[in-house]
Amino acid sequence: MKISKKVWFDAIGVGLFTLVYSLIMSGFSLWMGSAAFVAVSYFFGAGFPKDKLWNILVSFALGIAWGLIAFRLLQIPALSGLWASSIMFGFLTFVVLFLQGTIMKFTIVPAWLIAWGTTMLIITNISIHSWSLFVFQLYASMLLGIFVIGYASDLFNQIMFHFFPEKKPAEKITAEPAKNE
Repeated sequence: MKISKKVWFDAIGVGLFTLVYSLIMSGFSLWMGSAAFVAVSYFFGAGFPKDKLWNILVSFALGIAWGLIAFRLLQIPALSGLWASSIMFGFLTFVVLFLQGTIMKFTIVPAWLIAWGTTMLIITNISIHSWSLFVFQLYASMLLGIFVIGYASDLFNQIMFHFFPEKKPAEKITAEPAKNE
């Protein structure tokens, strides 16, 4: 089995910069490493759309805000039951899609929903002592995921392909001599 250079460079680059991210995360006590992987996985899965980076980052921020809103609403006893919370989540999802389809066309719904879900997953499983620090760390983890793992591994690929370019297939030599007319 022949393994392409792209596979090698992708695997080495993402692995290397995941290591770098992990060191940064540990050094700054960013305990939400999973948020970085969710963010960069979305970015890679969306085809690494560099032209939509700001749209994605705004959508991630909105998703975090949406998660905080949903969590706060769930603290209201009348909204914490099965039917009430289901209706609330349905309504909030409707609002996301409505806003994106009307006045916030620059947003990207999957990025918004992924950040919302990631936020909800974290805050419903741990106690938050400082909400501003939590939001900062969550968003910073998402940004670091995209920039340290995503962009750095992409730069690594570009450098590697610069020094080790793909070989062009040799021109086929025809058996017949060219006709002179």
